[in-house]
Amino acid sequence: MHTAVEHRVCYVAKFAEAIYVLHAFPKRTRKTSQHDVNLARQRYQALLAHC
Repeated sequence: MHTAVEHRVCYVAKFAEAIYVLHAFPKRTRKTSQHDVNLARQRYQALLAHC
């Protein structure tokens, strides 16, 4: 499916019970911003702390 806006999704599929979506955001440039990378990392660390 194509739309006028493309999106990026950061997810983890390593765990057997689920696929965890850490962050999803509209793609505005070719490079992912450091803010978005940091947010996904923080959420991944929080996920590890709860598993």
